[in-house]
Amino acid sequence: MALTNAIVAPRYGAALFALASETKQVDLVQDDLQQLAAVVTATPKLVAALSAPELTPAARQKLLDTLKQGASQLVANLLQMVFDYGRIAALPAIIDDYKQRMQAAAGIVTGTVTTAIALSAEQEAKIASAVAKKLGVQTAQLQSNVDSEIIGGVRVEAANLVIDGTVRTQINKIRAKLLAH
Repeated sequence: MALTNAIVAPRYGAALFALASETKQVDLVQDDLQQLAAVVTATPKLVAALSAPELTPAARQKLLDTLKQGASQLVANLLQMVFDYGRIAALPAIIDDYKQRMQAAAGIVTGTVTTAIALSAEQEAKIASAVAKKLGVQTAQLQSNVDSEIIGGVRVEAANLVIDGTVRTQINKIRAKLLAH
């Protein structure tokens, strides 16, 4: 069975977070990873170039060495390891995994809240507080989305949990029951 980026990213993310915690470099590593993520986002072909068979291994290594400049030792080692093991394509997922682990350790969960109309700041704060309480964390940072097709209600997605109290979902459940009988 081939290992996908979704499978390997949490492994690398967990190992990196554990090492950063042991060496008290969690924030330093996060800063380096955010800078790395910005570079990867700004140059979308970079990750593909690092595994491109058209380039010689020496040329790919030189490109990687440039990317490692100024990075902490842990991040430089991570880059070299994922490059050596042919997992450089998993880099964005590894960065995301590390960030999630760091936030979880700090009692922060991120997610989205979707409503049919825009929420006020007070409503957003109440929903975030309720989600944080339900998930047993200190803070829930929720990105607000507006989707008029849900008709009404609220849909929250955070920490691999979906709380769907939308009118559209209720209508679909009733429709399914009516069709089943």
